[in-house]
Amino acid sequence: MRLLRSAAVLAAAALFLFGCSNAGGEGGGRAADENAADIVEDEAAAAPEASANPQVDTGDRAIVYEAVLEVEDADAEGIAEQAWDLAESYGGFVTADERDRATGEEASYSSAHLVLRVPSEHFTEAMDGLAALAESERHRSVTTEDVTEATVDLAAHIATKSASVERVRQLLAEATSVTAILELEAELAEREGELASLESQLEDLQDRVAMSTIDFTVVAPSAVGQEAGYAGPDSFWDGVVVGFKGAVNLLVAVSVVIGVLLPFLPVAALAAAAVIVPIRLARKRRNAKAAEGSLLPATHASTEPVSTTPPRQ
Repeated sequence: MRLLRSAAVLAAAALFLFGCSNAGGEGGGRAADENAADIVEDEAAAAPEASANPQVDTGDRAIVYEAVLEVEDADAEGIAEQAWDLAESYGGFVTADERDRATGEEASYSSAHLVLRVPSEHFTEAMDGLAALAESERHRSVTTEDVTEATVDLAAHIATKSASVERVRQLLAEATSVTAILELEAELAEREGELASLESQLEDLQDRVAMSTIDFTVVAPSAVGQEAGYAGPDSFWDGVVVGFKGAVNLLVAVSVVIGVLLPFLPVAALAAAAVIVPIRLARKRRNAKAAEGSLLPATHASTEPVSTTPPRQ
């Protein structure tokens, strides 16, 4: 019995001392706990709201529609203009328009590539309308992406981050020390940047859901696949016309060459004169010296005295 009483007394004393220590340390640790709670409270403020409805309504899905449509028509430019009108009639617009002009004698667009954005509720109608504009359809592909969960997650993160930003702003307004102000300002800037990034991602998803993208291409029939054979003139008159055009082209080419070389003729003449004139002068000098050399023996022979005395007998 004495042992039981002693054990009971010791247990009561321990409980008494433990309660006193908690009561004494409660006041000193309350401030630190409040500061820590202030920093993390905002992170969990919106958590119940985000997890209150974990099930997503399957009847209201966020679907992204993207399609590639390629058609064929002789009037590619006209089809491209009609595609502009069709997109605008559904409340959409064109974000890109690229056209290639053919290099034949008759200048016309041989292909056109457009990127259209149309409201998703008119996506099917727009696809059928674009295909009906051209003579034939060559290729069609449609892809869908369910971004419902991503949208819900982003919305929950934005709500949580918004509450966090507001809480840090309140703490910053109540802060008195310089150190606390600097730390809270840095924390606020970081959380505001994260919030802006989340909002941008959500806006991009919502835009892709609201407006579908159609990559539309129209091409003119190619003449490459036609039968290969004689492609020359079909009659005598056609041959005359082709020959006349060839002669005219030749004359034009010769005249172009002459026109290009004409400014260089004076320079060529001066260069030729600088080479030919000294050669001719040297040749004349050599000829003159040769002529003088041939006349000298005859002159010496004519100047010797002639004896008139008859020979002795």
